[in-house]
Amino acid sequence: MPLFTRLTALREVIAKHATLPVRISRPDDTAGLYIWPWRIEEDTRVRSTPLPRTPDNDPLSGAPAPAIHFLVLASTNLDGETISALESARRSLLETPVFEVGNGRVSVMPATLSTSELTDLFTAAAIPLRLCLAYTLRSTG
Repeated sequence: MPLFTRLTALREVIAKHATLPVRISRPDDTAGLYIWPWRIEEDTRVRSTPLPRTPDNDPLSGAPAPAIHFLVLASTNLDGETISALESARRSLLETPVFEVGNGRVSVMPATLSTSELTDLFTAAAIPLRLCLAYTLRSTG
């Protein structure tokens, strides 16, 4: 299942309850919620064994989909609207941790990033530090 398809489905789950527009992008100064994928992690089975190859099929079609690590962020404003939007995103993901995407399912799990990891991530991206939620998106079948 394509990465963007999974991210688009995730955006739709969050947008159902969001009080601000939801985008899949690096955050900027526009009011809204941002789904910022910051790391794609291959399944260890892909790294440790060669993919089966046959002349009539794509070897990647049988490969497990990579996990997507992402943050949900809002603007740098700490007003009621921004904090409510983050809370609505959090509730959406807690209420719908598994959802259908095309002919498969994906799951969203909260992730933990240390203050140091978050600081390094925001500094490397030259983005002002802001409130965020961390999650991992995985295909479940």
